[in-house]
Amino acid sequence: MKKNNVLEVINLTHSYKEKRKEKLVFKDLSFSVGKGEILSIIGKSGCGKSTMLKIIAGFLTPTSGKIIVNGEEHKKPTKNVMYLQQNYEQLFAWKNVLKNIAYSIEQLDLDEEEIKKRANYYTELVELNEYKEAFPNTLSGGQKQRVAFARALAIEPDLILMDEPFAALDASTRDKLQESTKRIIKEKQQTVLFVSHNIKEAQFMGDRILVFGKNEESDFKYYFIENPQDKDKEEIKNLL
Repeated sequence: MKKNNVLEVINLTHSYKEKRKEKLVFKDLSFSVGKGEILSIIGKSGCGKSTMLKIIAGFLTPTSGKIIVNGEEHKKPTKNVMYLQQNYEQLFAWKNVLKNIAYSIEQLDLDEEEIKKRANYYTELVELNEYKEAFPNTLSGGQKQRVAFARALAIEPDLILMDEPFAALDASTRDKLQESTKRIIKEKQQTVLFVSHNIKEAQFMGDRILVFGKNEESDFKYYFIENPQDKDKEEIKNLL
């Protein structure tokens, strides 16, 4: 593993049985992600993007291959790798914003004063200070997603996996959250895998893009795009 790599995916292969036939999801997938890097991941619906995130998170076992996080093999869910989905059901309806964010910190070995201090810090970081006493049912979709993001950040994990986190939001809210989320990720030097179905979003968010390409039944192709902001959208679209 290279010195500054937080994540190493090594020869990852996954398949499943469908009607007694082996169905390939991806094969011999290998890549690394450095400290503070955002890797966007795009591909057609059903191509395996979310499956890959679940394997990296430790929720699924791959057919073969290894996941290395900060030099150690990662096989099961831990606090070092946070998985952020697009739905908001992960918030506790009976806890206000501050207590939702504090919940994740309470899983760490910290004293009560430090938990409170960190919860307030991350509430302010995602610009929800005036809503800290509000409950999820009173928040907009964008505000709920900021709470979920703050809760993931507050553990200060090695890696955050974001699975189409803004897909359910309207265009205006999505644009604002893209900007604020990227700013915070870069400010905190957080390492992120960001799955999106939107090429423009993937270009804006990612330092690089991993493209899951057009797959034949027994084949799997993937591509990396460096400096995605400089690329033409159609050029990327042709790889899908």
